[in-house]
Amino acid sequence: MRAWLLLAAAAALLVGSAPAAAADRVVERGIVQSIDPSSIVIRALDGTDVPIRLGPATRFRLNGRAVTIAEIRPGYVAEVVTVGSGPALVVRAFGDERPAVRGVLLRIAPGGLLLRRPSGRAVRIAVGARTTVWRGGLPVSLRVLRPGMRLDVYRAAGGVARVIVIRSGAA
Repeated sequence: MRAWLLLAAAAALLVGSAPAAAADRVVERGIVQSIDPSSIVIRALDGTDVPIRLGPATRFRLNGRAVTIAEIRPGYVAEVVTVGSGPALVVRAFGDERPAVRGVLLRIAPGGLLLRRPSGRAVRIAVGARTTVWRGGLPVSLRVLRPGMRLDVYRAAGGVARVIVIRSGAA
């Protein structure tokens, strides 16, 4: 009987403390704007930029697998879990793991872009009907692209630009 009472008391304590811990848990969701070893900034679903501290115990996941902070990039969809005002416990990001083609826009031609890579080599990238352009976390028209802009281009499996992110106005 005494063991039964102890078990019932322990269960009551666990049930009583679970809602309090869950109530302190905060989950922010949005698009990664920037990330460095001390913080991540995400654009939340309501359009506000939310800075969140990162700590040495923060875990990072990309598409469900454990990764380092270096593999989380701006433009990824993310879910960041914190407890109270402490640093993030976990950053769960989702996105295309292929690296972006970075470069300065040299020319816009029908059906494609010509970029100068940091190595100095020029690369032509096809643009399709499903290509989207993002500037400052918001979608914009392809017509805003101008020579001299620094771009990150994420390509689909066939090599066609899927997402173009404008990093700055001019080189």
